[in-house]
Amino acid sequence: LKERLQGRPKPLIDICGVPLLERQIQLLKRYGFDEILILVNHAADQIEDYCAAHDNWGVALQCIDDGEPLGTAGATLAIHARLAPEFLVVYGDTMLEVDLGRFHAFHRQAPGVAATLFLHPNDHPHDSDLVEAQDDGRILAFHPYPHDPARDYPNLVNAALYWVNREALAPWREPRHMLDFGKDLFPAMVARGLKLQAYVSPEYIKDAGTPERLDRVCEDFRSGKIARSSLAHPQPVVFIDRDGTINREVDHLKSADQFELLPGVASAIRQLNRSGYRCCVITNQPVVARGDCSFEDLRAIHNRMETRLGEGGAFVDRIYVCPHHPHSGFPGERAELKIDCDCRKPKTGLIDAAALDFNADRARSWLVGDTTVDVETARRAGLRSILVETGYGGLDYRNWAQADYTVADLPEAVTFILQGYPGLLDRCASLATDTPPGALVLIGGPSRSGKSTRATGLRDALRAQDKQVVVLAADRWLKSAGARGAGVLGRYDIAALQQLVGTLEDPATRPQALALPGYQKLLRTRTEAVETVTLCANHIVIIEGTIALGLKTANKVTCLRYHVELPEPERHARVLREYRRRGLEAAAADDIYRTRLADEAPIVEQLSAGATRISLETVAG
Repeated sequence: LKERLQGRPKPLIDICGVPLLERQIQLLKRYGFDEILILVNHAADQIEDYCAAHDNWGVALQCIDDGEPLGTAGATLAIHARLAPEFLVVYGDTMLEVDLGRFHAFHRQAPGVAATLFLHPNDHPHDSDLVEAQDDGRILAFHPYPHDPARDYPNLVNAALYWVNREALAPWREPRHMLDFGKDLFPAMVARGLKLQAYVSPEYIKDAGTPERLDRVCEDFRSGKIARSSLAHPQPVVFIDRDGTINREVDHLKSADQFELLPGVASAIRQLNRSGYRCCVITNQPVVARGDCSFEDLRAIHNRMETRLGEGGAFVDRIYVCPHHPHSGFPGERAELKIDCDCRKPKTGLIDAAALDFNADRARSWLVGDTTVDVETARRAGLRSILVETGYGGLDYRNWAQADYTVADLPEAVTFILQGYPGLLDRCASLATDTPPGALVLIGGPSRSGKSTRATGLRDALRAQDKQVVVLAADRWLKSAGARGAGVLGRYDIAALQQLVGTLEDPATRPQALALPGYQKLLRTRTEAVETVTLCANHIVIIEGTIALGLKTANKVTCLRYHVELPEPERHARVLREYRRRGLEAAAADDIYRTRLADEAPIVEQLSAGATRISLETVAG
């Protein structure tokens, strides 16, 4: 930084109009620190003069010149007698925005801790000094760069911020010599058996010690990224299921050798990392309770995942695992893990733990997964859900919950979260404004044209205007395969749907609860009363489906009718993808598309008469 500093010491480098040192001291004051020791060396007089010119910012501040350079730990050990019983170490070239109160509370919660290290994952673990910790947070080892290329490592990097108990340093007080915290002192403490624990946080802390890093820090400051990063502020989080969403589904993955990252996943997660969203993996791993996989094996799998993501410049902020399984009878099972826990999805224990750790803003957060269990977990936890068509693709039918949005894979889910969804909400805002309380909204169009996406987008836009709304998918009323008639109208129980509309036409006499059927695509069967929704007179009811515009209404209710269109080549591709994931060969899937094009398209077009036409360009991002 020599050219940028113009003779000043590094702590006085300018960060958007204010020296870095002053920004650090203001942060410390905000969290109640009233005594600060600044260990100075190069150009010490300039630092002392700057502090004096600002009346030490109203704290007991003292600059201590350590004379000959002793390194970060050596300089700290040289003033051992002047340290408080517990103290915070801040490096003078790091820009940070950290909830120091939360960090301190974590340090104090575990007895006998010599030091707590602030750790975080980064997007280049392959050339970083890495830290290895147990599941309970105790630090096991330090792995300096370069690493063994034949080994997978956890993506945890020392961020150079520590709470330290003074007496734990006593064995290293003498003699005075060059020591670094990360490379020398902390490894020596672990080797001696002292307890060091990991505080893993996504908050902002970056080295500003080179021109490139300084420019990045300044840009982050100007964009507001630094201010938003503190866990003192609620954070948007994308929770991601593991098997079938991040990696290829292999049915009870047991070893790292079976782990295969799905295409585009690293790039997608890298986009999340750069967007301001936190990224947490939440996964049921009953293979541990079943005895198929040890905790060490599970750690190796996750090290492999983090290594593969790191190779693509991506990272996850935290991995949350449920190792339990409620059922017994497996050879080699672990009895202590065969419990009905609170963390196994669709229960929300993993989400609740992550929400506490990250101060998650659930209203802005998402869950992405490949099973109905993931969708039900999101519903219970108050998150928006995205079902991906990789893995089980939602065809497991272990729950009847319906996803808010469905996309092809994790890369498409991330694109939707970051780009498509904001545009969808923006374009649905005017439709929402035109929809009065108590209205009935019918959304029709060809199959796989995006009707459910438009319906859910309108639902969210209505809720943003504080309107009550429920979405009903007409596909719930598909007939079981053996009971169907000819053509698209013969596939639906039109009489039951029409009866439903009749009960909704007069808001004053609407039923308070609706029992909804469910349709299972693979078995092609309908099951009655799988879910109940509650209604009131002011509820806006959206019915979306291929034949929705064929439903008749009286004049007792405001009825808005929309026909959704999609360019035919894209719709063709979506239909093929849908039937391929149901297990059909390409030719058979294309045959279904051709048949439906003949027996469905003319009728759907006829039903659309008088409806407002909505295209991909005018509604979706």
